[in-house]
Amino acid sequence: MIAKVLTGRLGGIFALKQKANSAKGIMKKLYTTLYYMYQYENGSSVNVVTSFADKPCLPHDLKAIFVSGPAKVGKCCVIFHNVTINAINHIDDKKFGAPVVGDHCYISPGVTIMGNCKIGNHVRIDANAMITEDIPDNSIVEVLQDGSQKITTYPKDKKVDTKYYSHNGKKWICNDENGTWQDVTDEKKLKKLFEMYGK
Repeated sequence: MIAKVLTGRLGGIFALKQKANSAKGIMKKLYTTLYYMYQYENGSSVNVVTSFADKPCLPHDLKAIFVSGPAKVGKCCVIFHNVTINAINHIDDKKFGAPVVGDHCYISPGVTIMGNCKIGNHVRIDANAMITEDIPDNSIVEVLQDGSQKITTYPKDKKVDTKYYSHNGKKWICNDENGTWQDVTDEKKLKKLFEMYGK
């Protein structure tokens, strides 16, 4: 709780991550210690040196998320809880290396992305998927009832929707292409949201 309060005063966990990487001397040690304290309180382990193109959207905060140091995550990504993005360090493993996640990716709860693989831009990955191979741009990874996985890739003119939709107490909003929040105005999408949540 103490780490959460202090991190909030410093602008949030990713602002703290930036401070830990840019500071020097005793301040670097203090920021880095606080960064890992916050994660300890939330059951997460996102290495302080992991590369994020910008601040990701974390619908349930930094809860049970693991991202190894060599991994790279693109801009405007949505990352849910219980996600692992992990390097494989066994030298003789054919998947030796770290994942590279593209821009505008939607990573559902329970997803594991392992080793030297590249996730394209505008990719949506269903809950509990296990990814060890490259995924093309504009794709959806589905986990079927029998546990197998299906990858569907769409034409460039039909972008996969990787936005996160949320109700702020007054209206439906979503993260846009620049990672900022905007009102949901598409009538078909609003209808589906109202049918599901009744508001």
